[in-house]
Amino acid sequence: MWDIVIGIGNLIVLPALLPTLLDGRAYVPRITSAPTVVGLSFISAGLIGEGFVISPVLTSTAALLWAFIFLFRGIRPAG
Repeated sequence: MWDIVIGIGNLIVLPALLPTLLDGRAYVPRITSAPTVVGLSFISAGLIGEGFVISPVLTSTAALLWAFIFLFRGIRPAG
């Protein structure tokens, strides 16, 4: 049951990351996005360790999106 509850929470958070990722003018300082990636990775590992299935996949997806934000939105846009 907790796997589903955590998964639903992740499904609510994931779409909120997409506008930041898709907007070329968006900027998120790397000092903010890097710890988020690391933290979500540790959470995913803990969820896997607890034997959950759905929530680690969704949490890893969130970590991946934050990694892309780190890579592509961590530099201030010109202008």
